[in-house]
Amino acid sequence: MITANTTDDGAAVYLHQDGSWTPRLSEAHAIADEADCEAALKAARRQERHVCDPYSFRVVLGPEGPEATNTREQIRGSGPTTPLRQSAARPQPSA
Repeated sequence: MITANTTDDGAAVYLHQDGSWTPRLSEAHAIADEADCEAALKAARRQERHVCDPYSFRVVLGPEGPEATNTREQIRGSGPTTPLRQSAARPQPSA
């Protein structure tokens, strides 16, 4: 799975299958193939005007969708631990 933070307010976002970004881990695209993951990460890095520092992390597919396998991503997936500045609109760039 690919994640990043928005450049306008720092919120955690996840790459959706259509190349847009979603704030919900449950709506993100779990990428099974390593080559596909590298290609998606490369495409995400081209969107760094809207998101910063995209990277991949491992998930397992649970009954409610993708679930993070490490503590850091579990915390990021459940929402910010501090209030974020509200932006007028979230970016929805495509790949």
